[in-house]
Amino acid sequence: MDFQSSDREQLQPYRLARHRLGQVLLRTPELPGIIAVLLWMVLGGVVFMNGFLAWLCSLWFLSRYLLIDQTRRLLDGGQYHPAMRLARIAKSLNPFSVDAHWLLGLIALQRNRPRIAVDHLKEACRLDPDNPRVYAALSAALVEAEEPKLAIQYAKKALAMNPGLYGAAMVLSDCTPDNEQVEHYLRQAINTARRPVERAAACCALANYLIEMGRRSEAESFLAQVIGLVPTCPPASRGQLHYRLGELLTACGKHDMARDQFLLSIKIDPSGPCAANAWRAAALGFIEEHRSRQRQPLASHEVDGTDVITSLEEMSSKRRSRSG
Repeated sequence: MDFQSSDREQLQPYRLARHRLGQVLLRTPELPGIIAVLLWMVLGGVVFMNGFLAWLCSLWFLSRYLLIDQTRRLLDGGQYHPAMRLARIAKSLNPFSVDAHWLLGLIALQRNRPRIAVDHLKEACRLDPDNPRVYAALSAALVEAEEPKLAIQYAKKALAMNPGLYGAAMVLSDCTPDNEQVEHYLRQAINTARRPVERAAACCALANYLIEMGRRSEAESFLAQVIGLVPTCPPASRGQLHYRLGELLTACGKHDMARDQFLLSIKIDPSGPCAANAWRAAALGFIEEHRSRQRQPLASHEVDGTDVITSLEEMSSKRRSRSG
């Protein structure tokens, strides 16, 4: 695929994708076969060959639907590797599947591979140019790929299609240079968020902005909202939200609460994109605490094993019992 390398680019949709009927055919390429077989059965009667062809087309459609549905479930559960395998199978069954490319892009983004995510999401935009959701996802991937100008372009396009789109407002808040506009977009994202995970992420972003502006008391009120929302979020999102809470609480000077959030991030999503950084942050927090209070040396533990989490949790509970 050839895309323009300038700050503004135009993704040319597929010819079929320019019309509603064409988009339906791209999503369900077996549909003409099903219709043809049904007509054949109506006109020529039900015979073995007709029934077999109808069964084959229906099985193709059902298998793709189930693969996409299971991929969504695995992605929400933080199981990125099996989700990627199923999404690739769905894509092999229909290379023009918007859902398959969209899910592959989201999975790549979760695995810290923004360039791969951008490629899949651009393909999804070409296959479904009227879908604001895929433009919002593309803008988020472009932020991670360090292309803020293109991210703003696609975020604004998504908002033009759907002014209440949470993801696009979040991207604009990340990329806009105007501080007043940043707060406006973040509050808009909070008000338009439909799911708890979306509202929690928007509150974290606004809290970060308020901390940078020196408005810590306001930031802490939004962080309190996030702490209440996290238990209702999917496991993969909970791991990332706990890590983000740890960072923001550290910036607010709440070091004890921050360490607890880092530990929860490790425990809930040990293989997620924030796990390594969460472990380092929690371990460094305990080391600094030990140095400042001159306590006994930290117990040795495996770097890559579960003993790390166990020892950190034990030390956290001891610290809380001593402080209580």
